Amino acid sequence: MKAKKGDTAENGRSEPVGRSGVLPRPVRRVVRVSAGLLTGRTPVPRHAGSLAALVFFVAVGANAIAVADKGDLVRRAAFQIAGFAVEDIEISGNEQTSEIAILQSLGLEGAYSLRGIDVQLARGQLLNLPWVAEADVRKIYPSTLKITLTEREPYALWQQEDGRTLMIEQNGNVIGPLSAPKFRRLPLVLGQGGNFAAADIDGLLEGWPALSERVRAYKRVDGRRWDLYLDNGMIVKLPQQETETALGRLKSLEESRSILEREIAAVDLRLEDRIAIQLTPEAMERRQAATEALEKTIKNKGRRL
Repeated sequence: MKAKKGDTAENGRSEPVGRSGVLPRPVRRVVRVSAGLLTGRTPVPRHAGSLAALVFFVAVGANAIAVADKGDLVRRAAFQIAGFAVEDIEISGNEQTSEIAILQSLGLEGAYSLRGIDVQLARGQLLNLPWVAEADVRKIYPSTLKITLTEREPYALWQQEDGRTLMIEQNGNVIGPLSAPKFRRLPLVLGQGGNFAAADIDGLLEGWPALSERVRAYKRVDGRRWDLYLDNGMIVKLPQQETETALGRLKSLEESRSILEREIAAVDLRLEDRIAIQLTPEAMERRQAATEALEKTIKNKGRRL
């Protein structure tokens, strides 16, 4: 048995789609003799009938045997003899899921008969893999198992309070931990419930692409609104509603006064009639020093008068 793609390491094992164990000694003897007859190692007596008849009766007889819960093993061995062993596994649609993970999830590391594989059970086991959204499993007789996967698409990164970063779909469902550097380019979402609100961020800054490029994180606040964390450390606090109008006011200030380039820690757009500005600590110190110097100058001028 071989997969049609190269194998790469990945985690995950689950119960095989067939049972494992050892055939009873008498049955093993029957299987060995039958195999010898089929492969030509043991001459077939003239009175034994044709090879096709032998294959048929071995398969049918084995299917009826149930000795000490070994019936499945007998059937598997018989169908392998009859030419139904899985020799090729065609896998498609897997970009993030390795072939090894797929085979391990199905328990197909060893030899199995195509007849003995439960395709519905196999599909269910594949759906347990982190990246797999849909799975189709088909038998192509006499010896091929075809597996077609549809994988999930990461939409954003969702950072937890403990620092862990998870990949999420657009609907907010978690795919799993951040697994590759290439996914670091995805938008970063913070805050409780941020994963399920992440679909909003596509349209949030649609009318201001230049600002969108400067956003390093979107933080969900109280499950109702967003804070934008910019590349220079500034925080833009958006209102719960009328975000487009609020961003329009900020854009006007940027065009007239380059407000996003100032030493500002936060711009609060939550109030309809005003914009609140919070300076950075350094800017506050300089402002305080300048105010004190001005007061001192005024005081000295008053003394001279």
